[in-house]
Amino acid sequence: MGDAHVPPSIILPSDLLDDTSGLQSPDYIVDNRPLCLGTQFVLTDAAHPRLVLKQGGHFLVMDQTANVPSCNTLGYGFYWNDTRHLSGWEMTLDDIPLSMLFSSTFDGYAGSFLYTNPQTNLVPQQTLMIQRDIVIGEALWERVVLQNYHTQPLDCVLKFKFQSDFADMFEVRGLNLPERGQRMVPCVGKNGRSLFMGYRGLDNLLLETIVEFFGITPDSIDGPEGEVVLRIVLPPRQHREFQTCISTRLSGKTATPVRKTGFVEARKTADNAYRDWCNSSTRIKTTHEVFDLALDRSIRDLYILRQQTPLARGLAAGVPWYCAVFGRDSAITAWQVMPFLPDLSRECIEVLAAYQGTKVDVFKAEYPGKIMHELRVGELSRVGIIPHSPYYGTVDATQLWLYVLAQYIDWSGDMDFARKLWPNVLAALKFLEDCLDERGYIAYKRESEKGLDNQGWKDSGDSVMYADGRLAEPPIALCEVQAYLYAAWLEIARVAELLGDAQLGLKLRADAAALKERFIRDFWDEKERFIALALDASGNQCQVISSNPGHCLFTGILDDEYAQSVADRLMSPEMFCGWGVRTLSKAAVAYNPMSYHNGSVWPHDNAIIAEGMRKIGRAADAHTIMLSMLEVSKFEPDFRLPELYCGFERNGSVHPIDYPVSCSPQAWAAGSPLQLLKTCLNLQPDACNGILRIVEPNLPEWLGRVTLRGLRVGSAILDLSFASHEGISSCQVLHKSGKMKVTIET
Repeated sequence: MGDAHVPPSIILPSDLLDDTSGLQSPDYIVDNRPLCLGTQFVLTDAAHPRLVLKQGGHFLVMDQTANVPSCNTLGYGFYWNDTRHLSGWEMTLDDIPLSMLFSSTFDGYAGSFLYTNPQTNLVPQQTLMIQRDIVIGEALWERVVLQNYHTQPLDCVLKFKFQSDFADMFEVRGLNLPERGQRMVPCVGKNGRSLFMGYRGLDNLLLETIVEFFGITPDSIDGPEGEVVLRIVLPPRQHREFQTCISTRLSGKTATPVRKTGFVEARKTADNAYRDWCNSSTRIKTTHEVFDLALDRSIRDLYILRQQTPLARGLAAGVPWYCAVFGRDSAITAWQVMPFLPDLSRECIEVLAAYQGTKVDVFKAEYPGKIMHELRVGELSRVGIIPHSPYYGTVDATQLWLYVLAQYIDWSGDMDFARKLWPNVLAALKFLEDCLDERGYIAYKRESEKGLDNQGWKDSGDSVMYADGRLAEPPIALCEVQAYLYAAWLEIARVAELLGDAQLGLKLRADAAALKERFIRDFWDEKERFIALALDASGNQCQVISSNPGHCLFTGILDDEYAQSVADRLMSPEMFCGWGVRTLSKAAVAYNPMSYHNGSVWPHDNAIIAEGMRKIGRAADAHTIMLSMLEVSKFEPDFRLPELYCGFERNGSVHPIDYPVSCSPQAWAAGSPLQLLKTCLNLQPDACNGILRIVEPNLPEWLGRVTLRGLRVGSAILDLSFASHEGISSCQVLHKSGKMKVTIET
């Protein structure tokens, strides 16, 4: 819809936009009134549709009417730096909610919402159009246009109600504290067009939310109640426009300096930034319309999930609950998108190196060389109530970081980058070597009193169990964690040899070979002809059929006999539900299709399994998984794959069943279509030696032609075209600039 329904925009006077009078922090008074009648923080675990916008460190989560209901328990709000800066943002006409006609958040960083009016005492039904356009950048800008379609003048009252609880995200998710900071009485700015809301945290830092109106002067602002009243008088067939800017501050400083440019300029800036980012990436086009829509959605989501941290730019794991940089998620997403979004992959590698552990801190589970699990920058992290500044309780992020760094060198050939990060690599290798237990495996147990019990990618408390459903005894050695280590050692061995350290390369290869030998001995369940989920503290196998062994397939730790047996079981009806591979067999005692990790379906899990299927020669199974993901996307808003969905059988099910509180957008779900595509293309770069091998590309027939433009391999840029006919896939080099030998092996 965009601006199709909006009359030409009113250009706001520059002197009004530049007016900063009254924007100095006021002398707040502590608000002793309990917010929301003193109701405790609680997160309702219920299915609820959300409208989401994000850009940089800001994100907005709204209900289906594009409002933020006051005192909601569903996580709605406007957030910055792990803090909910608006917990209520509601608009009414003559004290009656508006009727939504249309909404779009397709752009990710901007949205449009069209309303009409119900019958009120003053306005006849459906005579007024109200359009809201929002764009998020350094601040949030909203443009509101009212159009009178009545034959008579309309006189109405538009009312906004703002509320801010300044809750840390962990509070929003249900953590209640014995003590909070001081909430301030909202107050009106000196210019009469702004509302200030403030909160002084337990660390004595002042957080603020500032709402400013432009192009209109409110008839009244009730500061303490957060209520702004606008009386609108519209002649027949006339329209009225005004704008709102919502900015956030911490101790007087905004996320970035907020320029009062107005909505139009803010939208133009946001659009240009996205276009420039896309132009620096590979452009992908297929002849399958729905797959193209899913790819476009993925790329837009990955763009908006990027955000700055105190040390470097990173990638948020998912909106709303995990809008923070995670080690495992960042590394996996960087690997998924490597051929197509190399700059994003590099950013993920750099931010994880920036936060690599340097000391021993049991509370944070930090050790020298360890890659972090999760970085939070909100109040609870700043004061040490939670250990996430960052928290390092992950058993696999270090291996995955090493693996993705080596993959990046293959694609970029950037040996200067490898040399720069080599001290980080050596520290990570030493950490991993020191972590090996007496059996030669990487295992975990909870160390921090406020840390995670389970520290693999299935990190819920009930995700690792024995066949009888009992939870495994830690320390726990997960199967895929050892496979990641095997792959990381082999990949880094190649980089070491490129850097001239042949001795380290030989050592890593020998370590990998020894790990492979003992892995089969200890993890293979001969009765089930499958890899055990994990080994417990005593070396006993957790003999359940899970998706975890599917992550071993791409690494090469399984010889063909074992790999084929694992693949057979993963594609059997007990694991493959029709919408994808489940996390746990439906025959398991602990199976629950509505659980987080014990029977649900995760797109990234499936994409990793599909890549493994392709590597062991089962392209048809990879295509089956790819098609199931595509068909799920058809039922999701804007073709966006969610974090996960329920693992119910597809038979008799018209569409996949949503998981109640799934993140959407989510980074490695967004990366999954890109990983599935690269699995089919089978590009094998060696940028250091100026070679790109395209080995037996294998496209599903339904995908049609695939064209890549601007594919970067080292300093070369390539345009490639792929097609499939009667089961035979081919590749054509359309254009090449730079020195790069391309070989196509079919």
